[in-house]
Amino acid sequence: MVITQDVNSIRILTMNHSSQHNPFSKELEESVKYALNHADGDDSIKAVVVYGGRDRSFSSGGDFNEIKNLSAGCDVEDWIDRVIDLYQCVLKIKKPTVAAVEGYAIGMGFQFAMMFDQRVMSEQAIFSMPELKHGIGCSVGAAILDHTHGHTVMKKILFECERLTAEQCYAYKIVDSVVTKDNLLPIAIAKATLLANYPVTAFSNTKEYINRKFISILDDVKEESKSIHKKTFAKRDVQAHIKNVLGKKY
Repeated sequence: MVITQDVNSIRILTMNHSSQHNPFSKELEESVKYALNHADGDDSIKAVVVYGGRDRSFSSGGDFNEIKNLSAGCDVEDWIDRVIDLYQCVLKIKKPTVAAVEGYAIGMGFQFAMMFDQRVMSEQAIFSMPELKHGIGCSVGAAILDHTHGHTVMKKILFECERLTAEQCYAYKIVDSVVTKDNLLPIAIAKATLLANYPVTAFSNTKEYINRKFISILDDVKEESKSIHKKTFAKRDVQAHIKNVLGKKY
């Protein structure tokens, strides 16, 4: 579910779910983790760009076709473990990582993007973390944004549940650059190349230090998130929202 392409020493990983919005199914998560780790272990690769594809979303979040089947038990715990493992996989990559965001980065997609060293978005792209208004707990998102952007910005984004335009994302420093759709991938590759040209030992060890606290924060929020999601799934508000989105496919 991931298309691999190399541009000189930059590995481009294009997520290729059958849906153009790249929802995170278990299969996509596993494919992304495998591709990231494979790139990290390839000495010919100096940096990694993750992309949703031309005229496709970076990721619309969790795959509702799978999430609809979650109860309030161990399956929720397994799902949270998977989510945290995916995020930490990105943080543990020693090489520079850049997210190229087109379309939507919603919920898990937003959170996943925050794991990268740099983020570039197209002018039309949208970031959103609307979980609370749909009855979905957002403790992992809260922990991530509190770490990356501080308590006040975190609460504003989580509580308002709004779609964030490119202008807003750049103002909040959620992304490093806003570019045209045509320039999205070339600029992401250029940023990855710039970071890849730094001396490897200095970059990789500094990155490991920077991300160590982030990884620890995700470890800390894991168990609390399992409890929160069990409570929210037990209330069935999540399932009602998913049914509304999927319609006859529910």
